[in-house]
Amino acid sequence: MNNPHQIGIAVNVMRARLTLVGFNIAIVSFQLSEMFNMAGGIPIPGLSKAIHFRADMALFLALALSLLSLVAFICSSALDDQGTCDHRIFIVGELLMYLGLAHTATGFFSPLNATFLVVGQHLPDQFEQIALFREAVFYMGSLVWLAAIYIGPTIALIRAPFSKKMTLKLGLVYVASLVLMFWFSHQVTLFEAANTTKVPLKPPHFWQELLQPMLW
Repeated sequence: MNNPHQIGIAVNVMRARLTLVGFNIAIVSFQLSEMFNMAGGIPIPGLSKAIHFRADMALFLALALSLLSLVAFICSSALDDQGTCDHRIFIVGELLMYLGLAHTATGFFSPLNATFLVVGQHLPDQFEQIALFREAVFYMGSLVWLAAIYIGPTIALIRAPFSKKMTLKLGLVYVASLVLMFWFSHQVTLFEAANTTKVPLKPPHFWQELLQPMLW
């Protein structure tokens, strides 16, 4: 006999998320292949080319998080003739998906922001226009990052069709994951600042990771 309180999420809901995650993986793969061709990187001893170290690490994390979300979504589906998603790991996949999207935003918009700075230096006559383009990219990228890392997960947890106790636990796990991710990003930034061979970078404060676009 079926449990009257059992939650069932339609398989099409999962398919939509699998499509989004697959699209995100494609963006990450493309961006990783193009990173060495983008201007504005930082020369680091031991490497032949200047790299966008922070963006590279963000993209690798985005790829890992996206793959983990795929596993979570697939595991949430019941092994029956309907394939309904009835396990709380579905929300885990949802949170991993948003984390992956946020890191993709960092890996995509951060080097683009640096590239506009370099282009502006080489085209002083068009500096105002380039600055306008850079600001537009920065604000749009910031909006994407904020939506992916804060707004999306919050809505997902509020609308989660599970008990409030379980939703609260998942929320606490997500907050802990954010702290861990921000700590890792902070270490990446400190490494980048310490190994810059040209203009030394001022090490940022950890709290700035809460609004990561400030560091782009």
